[in-house]
Amino acid sequence: MQPYSRSGGTRKCFYEFQTLVSCYTSADTTTKKECTPQFDDYFECLHGYKERERTRLMLQQLKENEQTKSGVTAQELFKASGSIYENLDLVKK
Repeated sequence: MQPYSRSGGTRKCFYEFQTLVSCYTSADTTTKKECTPQFDDYFECLHGYKERERTRLMLQQLKENEQTKSGVTAQELFKASGSIYENLDLVKK
């Protein structure tokens, strides 16, 4: 894997890849199962499944809160944080 991207900086997941390779090639590693946490970090960096699932659950909870009129609503979250959530397209104004 090349360490540099097309724009000149390091690739998004290069450091996770380095830790995974160092785990696989370490003399202390006896099985590949020992490197599972590093593999999970690298896989999450590449694909983002856990992050998308957390976002989906957060949006689901916000919708439930708006329907039941309890907890934090999307509008309250937007007012408290400025435009952070709007820029992420999680909450509409």
